[in-house]
Amino acid sequence: KSMRALRSFLTISSLVLYFFCFVSISKSEIVSKIILLVNDIPITQSDFQQRAVFIQSNNPQLSVSAVSSQAVQELIDEAIKVDASKSMGITYSTDEVALALDKQLKAQGTSLEKYTEKLRADGSDIKTIINARIAATVWNQYIIRKFRKYADITVSEVDKYKRDLLEKEIFHIQKLKIQNSDMSPEKLYLAENISTNFQSCANNLALYKDHPDIEIDDIFDISINELDEPFKTILNHKSDQFLLPMQVIDNELVVMINCTPKKMVSDFEVQNILISNQLKAYSEKELRNLRQDSVIEDKK
Repeated sequence: KSMRALRSFLTISSLVLYFFCFVSISKSEIVSKIILLVNDIPITQSDFQQRAVFIQSNNPQLSVSAVSSQAVQELIDEAIKVDASKSMGITYSTDEVALALDKQLKAQGTSLEKYTEKLRADGSDIKTIINARIAATVWNQYIIRKFRKYADITVSEVDKYKRDLLEKEIFHIQKLKIQNSDMSPEKLYLAENISTNFQSCANNLALYKDHPDIEIDDIFDISINELDEPFKTILNHKSDQFLLPMQVIDNELVVMINCTPKKMVSDFEVQNILISNQLKAYSEKELRNLRQDSVIEDKK
């Protein structure tokens, strides 16, 4: 069976190389011709074309033959992963993946809609990204479910992973400093009023930039480790919040705003990431075994 799969793979590699080099597909054309069946999961000419274009756009130094081989291998492996996961009852919807991708892209300053337009302009399609993510997601769950007993994750490892993630984040911080050497209740009220009526960091600048009792430090592109204490420790624990606890420092009331809150992954998500890392060898071996047992049919 494994020799049959290998022969099919070599034949199809030649076939899809032909498609990649010589078949012109307009952006408006829908190509549904099946070129491969992997455990009865169809891979179409369009699937291959879109994946090859995406790989080439991200790796312009690759030769046509390298792009072709990589596209075929990715599509076969993803079909195998989806098939194995489905046998365990593990599925994932296109909508779920699209929603998660949109959130990720918005955190990077763009959106799923804009990214889709970019891919389309490059000759590719968002479907190739979504399909790859579905396969990766269900495969991760498959490996965790099958080999979880071999992983050993401690609380300290989870905490360290989250700290390391935060250290890589870049923040926009705003400090509003109110002189309070006379310890007047009016100054305390002013500080509390800033927090109570907070709308945005831009609004703070408009409201308080000319206030005689307030000095504003607007700090862009700063990491947690670049902050002085106690703000470093505070932000480590409250990175997902705008308003941070008011501090009294050197006769000043300091209202600190985290203008770019970061939604951090949960302990459960981190555990799964660390488990996946520990189980990488099991994942690679399992995929190799499944490849050998898979039926790959040439449908040209």
